[in-house]
Amino acid sequence: MSDFSPSGHDAYAAVVSAAQAGDQRALDVLVADHLPLVYNVVGRALNAPSDTDDVVQDVMLQMVRDVGQLRDPAAFRSWLVAIAMRQVRRHWRLRRAAPPQAGPEWLDETARLADPGADFADLTIAVLHLSEQRRETAEATRWLDAEDRELLAVWWMEVAGQLTRAELAAALEIPPAQAGVRVQRLKARLEVARAVVRALEAVPRCPGLDGTLYGWDGRPSGLWRKRVARHTRECPVCDGVFAAADVVPAERLLADLALVPVPPVLAALTAAALRAAGGNATTAVHSTTAAHSTHTAELTKAATLTKAASAGKLAALLSLAAAGVAGVTIAAVALVAGPSEPSSPTAAALSASPTARSAPPTASASPAPSAPPSPSARPHATGKPATTAAAAPNPTTVDTRLPVRAAFYYPWYDKNPHTDGGSQYTASAPDYDQDDPATVDRQIKDMQYGGLQAGIASWWGAGKREDKRMPLLMSEGAKLGFSWTAYYENEAYGNPSVTQIHSDLGYLRKYADQKTWLHIDGKPVIFVYAADGDGCDMADRWTEANRSAGYYVVLKVFGGYRGCANQPQGWHQYASSLDLQQGYSAILSPGFYKYDADAPAVPRDLDRFRRDALTVATSGAPFQLLVTYNEWGEGTAAESATAWASPSGHGAYMDVLHEVFTAHPR
Repeated sequence: MSDFSPSGHDAYAAVVSAAQAGDQRALDVLVADHLPLVYNVVGRALNAPSDTDDVVQDVMLQMVRDVGQLRDPAAFRSWLVAIAMRQVRRHWRLRRAAPPQAGPEWLDETARLADPGADFADLTIAVLHLSEQRRETAEATRWLDAEDRELLAVWWMEVAGQLTRAELAAALEIPPAQAGVRVQRLKARLEVARAVVRALEAVPRCPGLDGTLYGWDGRPSGLWRKRVARHTRECPVCDGVFAAADVVPAERLLADLALVPVPPVLAALTAAALRAAGGNATTAVHSTTAAHSTHTAELTKAATLTKAASAGKLAALLSLAAAGVAGVTIAAVALVAGPSEPSSPTAAALSASPTARSAPPTASASPAPSAPPSPSARPHATGKPATTAAAAPNPTTVDTRLPVRAAFYYPWYDKNPHTDGGSQYTASAPDYDQDDPATVDRQIKDMQYGGLQAGIASWWGAGKREDKRMPLLMSEGAKLGFSWTAYYENEAYGNPSVTQIHSDLGYLRKYADQKTWLHIDGKPVIFVYAADGDGCDMADRWTEANRSAGYYVVLKVFGGYRGCANQPQGWHQYASSLDLQQGYSAILSPGFYKYDADAPAVPRDLDRFRRDALTVATSGAPFQLLVTYNEWGEGTAAESATAWASPSGHGAYMDVLHEVFTAHPR
């Protein structure tokens, strides 16, 4: 094609025209630039993560197939979003028309126990690190009806600067005036939903509201939205819980948010599908029928290979290319790695255009909680806290994809838990020396059998017994492919100063900069215990101490933690029974029977543990935690004991985790 360099809104029209004329590079630019927009629109409108990827691929395939028929290239963006809306509606029609599928009873139970947080709202909160009213607004979207969610999907893009009001109206195929009325009504319903979220999260919660919620299964719905909203309007206790002076309008909260990044596996599969549709995308623009069978076969191959290669790593893309999936090295790498320097006049024109809004490259942001692993960018190991986020990447560390399944682990035993402090139970292992590599290897393999990827090792400070055992945990973890992180215990027994916390984080870097240490979003993870009386001041101290340290801090929850001004990267609960902290953690425990107690505070029940494991496995929580693997003194250990030994050698509780977590992979 001829050289050109348009500017402003004309840039998209020029790129679309070039793609219609057969410029393959122009079509690649359109796909790479608009996949994030389509993914966010479809994800919010559907609110069904299991179906989003399929619908997004259908939209992108239709775009490639039909772009040649678009009469007005300047209308490309609204035309594409209209396709997305029609595909969403088509999806719901097909779902409603499909006959119910019979299945095992446990599948029905799984559906009933599914966490309502395992949706696009939860993904938005986790990936974009939302806090306070932004998080509250994202959670409120769960309470909207399906029709409102469709409108919300495009209105969110408008307030975030991805669509104009004219494009929104055109995408919905309604007049601008009608679009304005519908948006105003949506905003009113969203404010009601925000009031519902705030009332449900109030600490303490209104006793009258608890009565209103009798029979509620925990799932957001229109019916329960109306009931809770009516209560908050009429209840004098709840009056003012959503005071107007305290509320920032939703459009202001959403205006500066980036798009949720496209999961690498979706980017790879979309690229493979588009290329397979006819050997190259240009052919697909002009021919669809002949390409259909090719697309089906190649997409199946792409999906198989991508999942086999850990679904999303660069190795997956190389496997696709090596297997001969046409063009995947061009389109998929562009989609996953983000755009490079413009390689054509078309790309140059688009990159210079002010209408190429702030949609981030698909791999420039943190991967989604449900996204597959990708190579991380980490600071070089220096033994000191990182001082800048721009430090050179450390190739020895890699991210673990969310959700993470991990167990709290205690490296303080010298000989036998029953004699090293006392326990109501006797460990099955006759030799329990935690200075012995054989003991640590056995325990790591035990946790891996139970479907766990990491251990959270109790840590009391530099030079303490547990610290001296950390090198052995790290070396054996590296050998067996298992991750470790630390449980910072001193926070529960005092209020360490910002200086002390910063010093401890710096000391831990000698472990945290190793590949074996658990990493998320390119940051080493650390869990922090807390006392019952801790509050937002703890979050303040850890935020300040971590400002230059660069850790992924996961604090223990306390009453009102969601309202703290300073929010860590994550939150977790530590308790001896099932607990769900929506959007943050899900925990389970075998029971609680302290070594000096006359009776268990939480009796062991293997059937309950199995039900709890199923709830945790299907929760969608970013951290799915076992309390504990081997805290024998409090009787919360799931490690094998003579009282629950099993033929597998791992014990009945680890057998349950093996069965449930295998049936419900991350």
